[in-house]
Amino acid sequence: MTNKRFTPLKNHKGIRKDSITGKYVARKSIHGKQYSETFNTIPEALNWRNQFHPLLTSSELKSTSKRDVTLVRDKIYGRPNGVDQRFNVGEVWELYRRQHFPSLEPQTVVEREKFCMNFLAGMLQYKMIELNSEFLDAYIESKVREAEEKKSRRINFNEDLKKLKSFLNWYRENYDSMFVNPVLKRHKIAGIVRKDYVKSNRKMTLEEVKSFFDAFDDTFWRDFAEFHFYMAGRIQEVAGIQKQSIDFDYGLVKISDVSVWGSKKKFTRLKEIPKNGEERVVHLNDKMKEIILRRMRDVSATPCEFVRASSGERLDFLFHLNGQPLSYRQIQHRYNQALKKAGLYSIFKSTHILRKAMANIVRKEMGLDAAQATGGWKSRAVVEKTYTDAPNELNKKAVNHIESLIESKADKPRLQLV
Repeated sequence: MTNKRFTPLKNHKGIRKDSITGKYVARKSIHGKQYSETFNTIPEALNWRNQFHPLLTSSELKSTSKRDVTLVRDKIYGRPNGVDQRFNVGEVWELYRRQHFPSLEPQTVVEREKFCMNFLAGMLQYKMIELNSEFLDAYIESKVREAEEKKSRRINFNEDLKKLKSFLNWYRENYDSMFVNPVLKRHKIAGIVRKDYVKSNRKMTLEEVKSFFDAFDDTFWRDFAEFHFYMAGRIQEVAGIQKQSIDFDYGLVKISDVSVWGSKKKFTRLKEIPKNGEERVVHLNDKMKEIILRRMRDVSATPCEFVRASSGERLDFLFHLNGQPLSYRQIQHRYNQALKKAGLYSIFKSTHILRKAMANIVRKEMGLDAAQATGGWKSRAVVEKTYTDAPNELNKKAVNHIESLIESKADKPRLQLV
């Protein structure tokens, strides 16, 4: 039975007139959820029904042109992505969790769960076929607006988009080959919340490295920093070195164990393979051997509380404090403290500086192949573009040498034909 107060309009689906106020109530159902709004005129009510989407707020509808919002609406509802209509995003995430998570590292699983809770939560109820690039435009805008309103310290949504792209690629591979991943370069730009601090790409010189080492008051931390530098390793690799991995007779250390730090930067476990999935061997110079001998004498009365997952063997770190593994915050604090004392903190921060410095110095002295071998990189391009600078001195020598050759040719008198 029709409520006498509200009279449905025959020619306008979803719109009723309120007989008491004289206004028009527009209603719309999206994924089983009812939305409604009251307007003074029929055109306003029709416009709302045509334009409304839960990702587009009322303020956005008022400030955005009708053409733009209609374009978004038409593409969201008019162009399905893929052919599999069975799942919404939440259901696919559950499949992803059950089928894919067992192959991931524990820390990676934690990060993916945080991503779902913080970024993906707002789209879990939507069908996978609705996830096209225009839908994502609106979603990213809403997330940026939310971050701005909360005055979040977030800079951008780059990492979230990276995880989203990985998740959707998995769905395409396993469930709908016709699905097109909607994450585009423009979404990375749209996801900028505020301007990022531009980090200096300058690498430490030999003189600066020496000043950094000299700034350590504690022998233990200087040993750690110097070993880190000569290894050209990741900080997790240095912190994870086990005494059993050192072959002093042959002058080698096997890099296979990696420290894993949890959300509070405390040691959680020993990962038994480096980041790139391959073990490598580092040759020990005299300084590294000296450090090893000193560290081997540092035996704690308290055994390490952690064991190796594969064997149950108690861990025995080369660098430890009272037998226990180092936390990342301890290392970071000591490095930054030394940088400040050396007057380098305004230019260099954190712990990755020594890996870059060693690779860059080696490249200048011995070439790109030597730099790649020193740090154990698989990709030559990464070493060339990210970790090292073009050897300017070599360029200078080459240019000057060619100049001298040309000048020498110019000075010689030409032969005259008789």
